[in-house]
Amino acid sequence: MVDLQPVQCHNGDMDNEETQSNPIALTAAIKDQALALGFDHCRIAPVADALHADFFDAWVAMGRSGEMGYLARNQEKRRNPTLLAEGAAPFRSVIVLAVDYHQFDLPPTLRDDPSRGVIAAYAWGDDYHEIIRPLLHELDAFIRAHSGRTSLGKCLVDTGPVLERDWALQAGIGFTGKNCCTIHPARGASAGSGSWLILATILVPERLAYDPAPAPLDVPDLTTDEVLCGVEPARHLGFWRIPVAEKSDTEGHGGGAGEGGGHAVATCGRCTRCLSACPTDAFVGPYHLDPQRCISYWTIESRRPIPHTLRPLFGNRIFGCDICQEVCPWNQRLVERTPRLAGLRAQADRIAPPLLEGFAPATPYWLDQAAFSARFRRSPIKRAKRRGMLRNVCVALGNWADPQTVDALSLALRDPEPLARGHAAWALGRVLSTHGDLRALAALESAASREQDPWVLGEVHLALR
Repeated sequence: MVDLQPVQCHNGDMDNEETQSNPIALTAAIKDQALALGFDHCRIAPVADALHADFFDAWVAMGRSGEMGYLARNQEKRRNPTLLAEGAAPFRSVIVLAVDYHQFDLPPTLRDDPSRGVIAAYAWGDDYHEIIRPLLHELDAFIRAHSGRTSLGKCLVDTGPVLERDWALQAGIGFTGKNCCTIHPARGASAGSGSWLILATILVPERLAYDPAPAPLDVPDLTTDEVLCGVEPARHLGFWRIPVAEKSDTEGHGGGAGEGGGHAVATCGRCTRCLSACPTDAFVGPYHLDPQRCISYWTIESRRPIPHTLRPLFGNRIFGCDICQEVCPWNQRLVERTPRLAGLRAQADRIAPPLLEGFAPATPYWLDQAAFSARFRRSPIKRAKRRGMLRNVCVALGNWADPQTVDALSLALRDPEPLARGHAAWALGRVLSTHGDLRALAALESAASREQDPWVLGEVHLALR
């Protein structure tokens, strides 16, 4: 057994080679600890420039980030993660961690029921940021205890300037699919995680034993301009030969993940299911998503009115969208499972709640802030805020366009938030045009006589026409 007692650093200087006397043993210990903490995959790569930083910069320059202003900040740090050290010991290793959040396929009886609001699978439980972030700090503390480091590593879960998917590819977690998701492939009879992954990273100064990077086989060297303009969807973009350990990635001892294991040959081939299934045509082509046509962007990130042309395409998706993952062949053969992190486990009332439930006097969580906060305590749904969720629900009710939605939409038409009132008017207009419902007409005419907000008033008049 290798002794992993801490070696004292001098002034936190990780250039002291004594602290790196046994990187293989330290790496194995890190992977064991990651597994014990609840991560499904842990692989490690040397810090270098991100593979697709040029594309990301050009993508941002096109205005693709929309209201996600944080994506336009710290671009040099995204390109070169060593800059995140900010005066501390230089980062030499990036620990890439992944949590498999797949549980079960949403039954069609729920997914296709227009009276229910479908929520993306990652939000069926509690907010993964709050679950995973403390675990990252705990893992970094474990590393410091064994290396003697006194400075902190940089722990990030989807909230810092790091191109996580680049590092997931570089470390061998999986390959990037045409739908821009990281896909962990199966090998032989063993099931992979597919694309149901939450990625996180820890940047540390220690020199660790690095996992072999996937080997590209006939992967074309696409230029930034090619991807920006839109690659032919059915084009075969080569294979990735990904080292896969016999057990979980977190169990691959000895420093090289996959040691004693084999390889998965991973590819999207000529498949275009994800690109074709997107109801809003959000993909310009493989590897290029336009968020401003994406259901997830509008239902989670945007604080603005949803464009009229997109609203009918949302169906009953009220928070996020999994369509491009649901149709992916890599996700078709996954067995039902329970996430290792208990907080991610599905809560029945967060999977596909009845749309009208949140308007009932006993459960007014779409209408009342206190009820909303209580109903979605610890949920990522809070990111969209009550007004955003009520906007999304009104769109789903408009797509349902059933007369039984009129009472709920009439309440939303009197909400303090203009964003909600405008979308409620649109939905009532859908009921009116579909069924000629006189109650919908009366609610809209009443709103036309009292509404003061110019945008909402415009929505009311459009609905009446």
